[in-house]
Amino acid sequence: MGRNLGQAPPGGGAIVPGAVPGTIFVPGVGMQKITDWRVAIAYDMEDLPVNIAAGQTFTYFRNMAIAGVPKTLIQTNMVTPSQMPSGHRAIIYGIHLMCGLQTVHDDVKTIMATGYFDFITGNQKIEAEGPVWNFPSPFGLSGYVSQDGLAAPRELSTINNGVPSSAAIGKLEIPIDLVDELTFQGRLTFPAAQVLTAVVHMYVVLRCYLQTPVR
Repeated sequence: MGRNLGQAPPGGGAIVPGAVPGTIFVPGVGMQKITDWRVAIAYDMEDLPVNIAAGQTFTYFRNMAIAGVPKTLIQTNMVTPSQMPSGHRAIIYGIHLMCGLQTVHDDVKTIMATGYFDFITGNQKIEAEGPVWNFPSPFGLSGYVSQDGLAAPRELSTINNGVPSSAAIGKLEIPIDLVDELTFQGRLTFPAAQVLTAVVHMYVVLRCYLQTPVR
């Protein structure tokens, strides 16, 4: 059964090799009790339409519904718009953009070549920004794509679960500290109009250390 972001998993974590027993090093915070933190992801999905207008922006982590229908746990694990769950603190060490797994490769290339993303906190402070290709994902499918030489080319693919090397996906040089009740959003903008072949389910994923509140 799935869990929302604020729901802690059962059991405890492993002790970090070489560290003081029962502690873990959290970037930007220091040595902490391992029972106070866990590794988590926060993710959200927005639908990119076939026709994207010039300058159109898609905002992440703010909308808990699509076309009035509440998002499912496959679409987001956020429980509070634009905030971590009450009482939680998150240290973000990775920001990743990922197309839904059924997206055709032409649309993936269009989004990577033409989209611009920024991540903001509080009163519009930009914490990270750049073209979509600056935020690669260690999740989803990877592999090789080619087309045969027929008059109507067919796609020939070899895919695997995930990237060839998740270790190759870098972490943020400076982690982002989302203290309790600090608001945040991700914004995916297309400066020029684009036409996709189908609606694309586009995800933004935040990898983080999540501090759980004392109960």
